[in-house]
Formats: sequence, C-alpha cells, structure tokens
Amino acid sequence: MLKVGGFPATKVGIHIAQRHLSYSRRIWNKTQFRLPGSYKPNKDVIHKLPFVTCLKIWFKSLQPNRLRDLQGELLDYMISSDLQENANIKRVQTQVPINDDKTIFMNEVTLELKQNEGKPTKHVVFIHGYGAALGCFARNFQLINLLNDDKFNYKIHFLDNISFGLSSNPKSESINLTSMTIPKCVSIKLNDPDPTDPKKLYNKYYKLIDSYDLNVDEFVEYKKKFIPILKDLETYYTSAIDQWRINSGIKKIDYLVGHSYGGYWSGSYAVKYPKNLETLILLSPVGVERHMQAVTNPILYPGGPQKGPVQTLTPSLDPRSFHFLSRLPILSSKHIRNWYYYQPYLPRLLKWLGPWGVSKYYSMWYMKLFKINKLISKQGGAKKVFKSSNDLVYGTNKECHLLIEYLYNNMSKGSVSDIYIKNLLTPSTVSKWPLYDKFTEHFRSTENETTFKMHLIYGQFDFMNSEAGRHLVDQVNTLTKTKIASYHETDEGGHNLYLDNPFQMNHQLQQIITNKL
Repeated sequence: MLKVGGFPATKVGIHIAQRHLSYSRRIWNKTQFRLPGSYKPNKDVIHKLPFVTCLKIWFKSLQPNRLRDLQGELLDYMISSDLQENANIKRVQTQVPINDDKTIFMNEVTLELKQNEGKPTKHVVFIHGYGAALGCFARNFQLINLLNDDKFNYKIHFLDNISFGLSSNPKSESINLTSMTIPKCVSIKLNDPDPTDPKKLYNKYYKLIDSYDLNVDEFVEYKKKFIPILKDLETYYTSAIDQWRINSGIKKIDYLVGHSYGGYWSGSYAVKYPKNLETLILLSPVGVERHMQAVTNPILYPGGPQKGPVQTLTPSLDPRSFHFLSRLPILSSKHIRNWYYYQPYLPRLLKWLGPWGVSKYYSMWYMKLFKINKLISKQGGAKKVFKSSNDLVYGTNKECHLLIEYLYNNMSKGSVSDIYIKNLLTPSTVSKWPLYDKFTEHFRSTENETTFKMHLIYGQFDFMNSEAGRHLVDQVNTLTKTKIASYHETDEGGHNLYLDNPFQMNHQLQQIITNKL
C-alpha cells in the first residue's frame, strides 16, 4: 500500500501523516540550539576598506541590476536554503503592480511558512524608513523561524516603500521637483540669552528658552501653503500601500510594521484605512510630537485687537503642546542651511564621488552594524544569545559588508522622497502634521468603534521623542476607554533598534504577533 510519511495513504492516514509532519516541524523548531564548536566571535574590526575594494563596489554599482542581485545575496545569506530550519520556508522576490496600466509597482521579498494547510494565513508587512530599503530588515528575516505555532500559517512581506529600492519612483502631483529650493518653515525668532549647556538639556535634545516671537500672518500663509502638500503626500504613500494590499489579494493586513519615515506613513495609513488592518506596530516613528511649526497648530490672536501680527509666546517642553519648540533652540544655522540646500541632493551626488563616496558611506555604517558583536558579548555570548543556525551570520564582516553595499546601492540611486521628506519634516526632524493629531482626530471621531490595535516600540537610546510616543499611547487608550495601544522599549537599541538588537526586537514582534505581548 502507498504510504505518506510512514502512514497508509487513506484520508485518515494522510491526515495523521500531516499532523505527524507538523509535529516534527514543531519539535525541530523548539529543539535547543547548540553553538558549533568552530564558532568564534568576530573581533576583526575593519574600520576602512582598501581603495581597490571601494573601487570594485562603486564600479559594480553602475550595473543596472546590481541592487536586485544584492537583494538576492542578502536573502540567501540571512535565510540560507541549505539550513534544516529553513526547509519549510518559501522565499519569493516579486514586484506587484499598483496602477491600472501596470507601470508602477512595489517590490517585495516574502517569507512564507505553511504549517497547516487547513489554517488561515496571517500577513505581516514591513515598511522601512528613509534612506533605506527592505534589506535593512535583513536581521529580522529570522522572525519567520519564531512563528512556529500550529494556529496559523504566516507570510511576512518586506516591502520597498514607493520611490525606494526596487519599487517605482513616480512623482507626486503637488511638489515641483525641478525647483532647487525646498519651501521653508515659518520663521520663529528665539529669545534665548543663555548659552547652551549640553548637560542641562531636557532629554539630551531639548532646551527651554525664555520666549519666542511668531508672525501670525506668516504662520497663516505657511499653513495654507503646506496643508495641500501634506495631504497630497499622504495620498502618495498610503494609497501605494493599499493598492499593493488589494493587488496582493490581502483582505486585511494583520500586522503592519513601520519604522521611522515608514512608521509615519504606516500610522497615516492606519487612520486613513482603519478597516484594512488589525494591528499597527510603529518602530521609532518620526513625527509623533506636536510643536510650534505644526500646521495643526490652532494659533489665534489672543485677547482682542493687536498693534501688529507678531506674538511673543512662552515655550513648553511638553511634546503634546503646540508651544513645544522641539530641537530648534539647539540647531545651528549651518544645520538648517544643509537641511534645505545640501541634504536633499546628497544621495544623487554620492555615486558621483566614486570610490571615495563608497569609503565615506562605509565609515558611516560599519561600526553601527559591527556593534552587534558587543551586544552579543554583553548579553552572555553567542551560546546564550543565539537561538538558531541563522543567527551565526550576525555580526560577521561578510554580513556587515553585504548590508552596507546593499544600502549604498539603494541610497545612491536617488529617490523623489529625498525631496518629499524635506516637505514633510522641519529641520528639527519633526512632522509638520504630527501623528499625535492624526490619531487624536481619528479616535475622537470613531469614539468606541472597533478599530486597530497599536504598539509603539522605541530603542533604549532612541533620539526620537519616545516621551511623545508614551503620551500618544495614553491618549489613544483614554479616547477609546480601552487598552488597545501599548508602549515598549528595546534594550541597547537606538533609532535603528531592529539592527541594534534584532534578538529582542524579533522576540517582541513574535510576542505581539502570537498575542503574548
């Protein structure tokens, strides 16, 4: 008689075989990992690449398909098909059209784990931040190995956000890309007689000054100018995500994970399409806090007739207040000039710098990636930290170099978002339309109506305003009179917490996805 997995090929036999194979997979996934005796911690720090190596990287970057090749190499290195623990993982690299004539598309890498054909599939979607692409989440590919339960099948989609990576780079309608001038924020005069003492700054970045002056007429014109631009940008990014969802045949996104700039647009997507997702997970999102230059600031002339339009106002250190100046009091004039006139065009200049540009980019990224070795040592060594054979690649120089070359090739190709981000954010790196206000408006209007759950995760040493994140969680829970929002932190993590501590980050995501956190 024909047998399946050692069982008779009857309906009952096949069912038993399927359960046996599923159980075997669970046993494999839960078997305690043993560190190979040949493993050695990477202590070989390479601060600078040889000029010839930089020249090779730059020359290869001129090839039209280099970024695509690196995406494949990164996937193969981080989730090797040769490892037993990855045997049941289906890996797909694809591009999904998001417009009618199929000329605009979103690029993705998908990791799929089918553990039970009779169970539904949970979709987890990752959206990266500015200056990145889906490969920046390479250290989170191993999340798929942690989703080893029998309740669901899992499909993790790592997307190149629209205009980034291998996705299309279409233009928004309202922003003039031919202009060499980024429209500026409304000017504010700071009345700050005391020199800045870094030791006295609030939360390392915020200084409370005496007062500030604002021309209300200029502020009104500023709002009129930027509100249409910001609405157009919201449509540009969020509609791309939703068209990808529709054309991918996904009824509802179960978990939408957005980091930084991608976190801002993931949050914007959630409040614009609340019925199209179950859970929102924001990793160190940019633009949560309110501030003086927010277009949602309802500033009015106080107390009747004015002799002039200029108001002198008292600042606040509360990121829920429209009197919050964010980092403005500590920004140099050089920083502000670079924000408008240099930084938006730097990515396109990077490739023109040839191998010297590669060297500069390498020095900017290498130690950020290599420091994972210090984390491993600090937490008891690889024997204690590593949970699978996939983890053996963490912190190797091959991994660091592959990530850097991938990110260099992505960054140096340029994106319309190099300009769009300067329209969304102020030189203080805060959004002109705060997420705090988007979520407040949404949950006030929907009251206690069923909606998505929220998790905000910041790094322990994050430079984003985690205090604003805490306040947003409290605000959402207060407005909904439930506890649908939660706040978390990742130990030893900075703004790129998913790279800094992927071990805890992946565990936190696994706990959220399996409803344990």
